[in-house]
Amino acid sequence: MSIDRKSVVKLRVVAICIQDGQVLLVKHKRFTHSESFPEAYWILPGGGVEHGETMEDALKREMIEETGLECEVGRLLFIKELLYPFPGAPDQGDLHHSVSLCFLATVTGGTLQTGTDPEFPEDKQVILETNWLPIDTLETYPIYPPFLPAFVKEGYQNSFEAVLPEYFDSLK
Repeated sequence: MSIDRKSVVKLRVVAICIQDGQVLLVKHKRFTHSESFPEAYWILPGGGVEHGETMEDALKREMIEETGLECEVGRLLFIKELLYPFPGAPDQGDLHHSVSLCFLATVTGGTLQTGTDPEFPEDKQVILETNWLPIDTLETYPIYPPFLPAFVKEGYQNSFEAVLPEYFDSLK
């Protein structure tokens, strides 16, 4: 039996790294055909889990690829499901279905740099910048997913101690 690659749900891992009142984010080119998204926006570092790879190993690999930083992976903070095109908007592009697990992570080494996505050729790279953004002004940046600035601010106020894992769907 062959598997239609478009029918596969992709498993992704992302990290919330906090340091000195700032959160580590990656500025990314728009991934959709929809003009409702800005040309570029900030997202959490992370990416796909490869077959046979643990989520922890995948997140450590993605952090190095995208940011140049090594990390220790902590506890689960949220689960985000993305169905794209968004329900009721079939004109937005090809079908994409992924589930992202977000972990609290601590930077343990490396040097901050704007990384690359090895799955894309050099002329098709989507990472524009990697930087630490101030938590107290996150809402002034184009950030995806939209709930992220409030989630990070609330969690930062109590060192993410009171944050229980949450589920967010495509439209949040």
